[in-house]
Order: sequence, then C-alpha cells, then structure tokens
Amino acid sequence: MKKSRIMLMLPVALAMLLASCGPNNAGSTTSVAGGGSGGGFVKEKTDIYFWHTFSYVTELENIVNAFQKIEPNVTVHLEKQNGGYDGLKTTVINGIAAGNTPDLVLAYPDHVAEYLDYGIAVDADPYINNEEYGWTEEEYNDVIPNFMEEGQSYSIPGTYSLPMAKSTEAMFYNEDVLIGLDLSAYDSTINNGEALDADYLNNLTWEELFKKLCPAITAYNDAQPATEKILLENEAYHGIFAYDSDDNLFITLAKQYGYGYTALNETTGTGEILFNNPEMKSLMKVFNDAANKGYIITKGTSGGNYTNEFFTKQNTLFSVGSTGGYKYQVADTFDVGVANIPRAEGKDYYVINQGPSIAMLETNKANTENRKLATWLFYKFLTNAENTLYWGTQTGYMPVRLSSYESDAYLDYISLEGKSEYSPELLAAKVGVYSQTIASSGSLFVSAVFKGSSTARQQAASVMSQVLLASKELCTDNWLNGIFETAVNQTKLAM
Repeated sequence: MKKSRIMLMLPVALAMLLASCGPNNAGSTTSVAGGGSGGGFVKEKTDIYFWHTFSYVTELENIVNAFQKIEPNVTVHLEKQNGGYDGLKTTVINGIAAGNTPDLVLAYPDHVAEYLDYGIAVDADPYINNEEYGWTEEEYNDVIPNFMEEGQSYSIPGTYSLPMAKSTEAMFYNEDVLIGLDLSAYDSTINNGEALDADYLNNLTWEELFKKLCPAITAYNDAQPATEKILLENEAYHGIFAYDSDDNLFITLAKQYGYGYTALNETTGTGEILFNNPEMKSLMKVFNDAANKGYIITKGTSGGNYTNEFFTKQNTLFSVGSTGGYKYQVADTFDVGVANIPRAEGKDYYVINQGPSIAMLETNKANTENRKLATWLFYKFLTNAENTLYWGTQTGYMPVRLSSYESDAYLDYISLEGKSEYSPELLAAKVGVYSQTIASSGSLFVSAVFKGSSTARQQAASVMSQVLLASKELCTDNWLNGIFETAVNQTKLAM
C-alpha cells in the first residue's frame, strides 16, 4: 500500500523567507535589512531590472516582495526572456548598442566571458568586501567554495558571476530492477558475488560499468522471457546507460582521467585547448565500443531527445542528468535511486558544477551607483541562508550556502519518511541527500572560461556524439584525428 503523499509546505517556507527580514547583525547570514537608517541602504528611488529564464516566477516574486520591505526605495523588475539561456545571452548582447541591458542577468560562465569582452560585466568584489553592506567573513565562507571559484575563474581578476541556481549531475537508476539483482551467474566478481546494492552502484567506475556490469545485464536480460525483460526495447532509442549531456560527458571524462580539456593562460588571459591528445582519443574508442554494444546512449545519439524520456519508460536502467531537473526522472512504475556518476578507476572523484549564476552588468541608465548598490543588496538577500534554502526546496536547485544543508528545514526536506512511492517528493528527498553530500565533498569542478569557451563546449559535444554514433570500423585513429582537429579549429575561430 502506498503511503500518503506529503507536499512541501509553501506557507512554512514563506514564513521562513519573511522571517529573514530582520536586522543584519554582525556575523549573521540572514539578510541585509536594517543596515541604513531610514529604511535600507538605498536612499533614492531606484529601479533595477533582472532578466532571467526561470519558470519559478512566483518563488522569485515572493523573494522580491520580501526584499522591497527592507529596501523600500528599490523596485526590482523581474523580466523573463524567451529563447533559453543562449537566447538570453543574445538579447543582452543585442541590447548593448541600444543601451538596453539589465542590472542583473542569469548567465552561464561562458556567457559572462563574452560580457567581459564587451566591457559590461561588473566586478562584485567591491560590494562583497564593503565593510558596511558586504558579506561578513562568516557569510563569505558559508558559500560553497566551488560555486565562488566558478565566478572568479575569468581572464580578468575579480568576481564576475555569483551563484544562484546551481546544480550538478547525479546518476538516477531503476531501483526496483537493480537493487537486489543477482548477476553472479554471469560474472561472479560483480559486487563480490553478492546481489547489487546501493553502495555498489554509488561507487561504479567506467571500467566496471562497461567491462562487467553492462555485459552481465545484457546476458541476464537476453535470458529472460519477453514478458520479464528488465530492459525494454520498445522505443526507438534504448541502452543500459544514458547520459543526457554529451558535452558534460566529454568534459567530465577529461577531468576525471586527468587528460585535459581547456585551460586559461593567466599571463595572456587567453584560452588554451588541451583535449586534442592521444589519451582522450584512446578513451573515445572505449566509449565507441560501449555504444556499439548497446551499453550507452546520450541526447546527441537519441535524436536530440532528453534521455530521461527513455529512462522513465525503462528503455534505459541508468540516467545521468541534472539534479535541478530531477522531476523529469520521476517514473510512474518504479522507484528511482540516486547515486554518484561513474568515476575513473583509481582516480579522484569529480562531478561537474553546473547551473546558471548571476552577473551584474553595466547599464547606460541614470543613477548608476545606486543601481549597482541596489543590485548587490538584492543578490545578497536573494542568496542569504534562508532564501537560498527556500529557493532550493521549491525548485530543486542546490542551496548555495553550506549552513542551509544543516538546517532543520533542509533535514525535513530530505527525509524519506511519509513520502509516497514514485512521487516527485520522494525523489526530491533523495536528490537532496545527494546534494548535501556533494556540497561539502570538494568533488565539484569547473572548466576554464574565456572568449570561445562556449564554442569549445559545443565542439566537445560534437566530438562525443560523433564517437558514439560511429561504427567500430569508422572509429579509427585517422578519423578521430580529423574530428578532434576540426573541434580545435572551430574553437580557435571563436577565440
């Protein structure tokens, strides 16, 4: 019998958010309120504009309304843009000549690198370090270090993006099928001859996955009658393991194995392309072989479809995807487990730091200094401990502050108790536990950002999908040399 479903309680979360409007005592991580006499730091009527692509408009509006109670002279205009993240970047760049850029914009680091090149990205350091309205040392140290590192990894010293809607990747798996599955008849070395369990899946290597687990699952599935198959093939695309993002897969493999992807030359401020090396090409042959055996699919090899579509229909048993998009991994017919993505054998564990951040931009509008101050104060309020927790539990993004993961409210959020089978709430709790572990693990990594780094990412995706789609006969040294050289040349054109 299914347990009753318990939804997150928005009134409780809102109460927490509104409670954060108290004074900003020394060392507090609650809010920016009470810093200036006469109702806030900003003394003149000031309008600021935040361009974003979020569907979570109500959640943003709740935070804006709370902020405007402590900074009554500031009006925050939320403007949702169309076209996704790339479309938003194009809108910003097109607006430069017309003098129409926002004070605050949602952005990936590659996009911020372009804003830097156009001279409109604002260094947040003077605001972060201000003794009156900046972050205290305690507040600064409370932000997940990897998130701050991302915003300081540009060609110019400073902090040019700030964390907000952060996420990482997790390996979602069919818990009902895999936990307790005994494959010892096909390979007695898998999990020391014991049935599969969560600990085994949480520590998978790529070598174990492709050399042992996938062959054993294939043999087991082939031996089952048609009505008892554990891996279905009734969709156009299927495979044991799915990885949604081709570029993230390529970049993560380069990091995990230590073969190199890109780097930033700190002397010249220009990017360096490192992935065109024999080791990465050899690794690509491993993945080509796995794809030809039906072990792995990606979005790039599945007609551009997100692979969670096949996971939830049991046409894959594993699905690596964004923690921020966990809702798309929920299945109606089986419970979903959450684990680390596979790692390189004998190497440190790394998982990519992703999700958009926020950048402060120069505008051609009047009242410049007040606008920048108001923009910083709004960002500070948006990501204080209470509000980042509220945002995270309402949206699935990772809170950006370490203290949020230790709060009673977050522990309630990640509790499995009372959450029904197959429900989004149950999977949200599991993802929350995973995020809590990753946030303090030091395993999150970022890649270098520079003019052309977005093209490097696009070319990484192209190489990965071409490798996985190629026949084994096509995937020769000469062919790999050709596609890698094309990727490098295309990236250099954008630098």
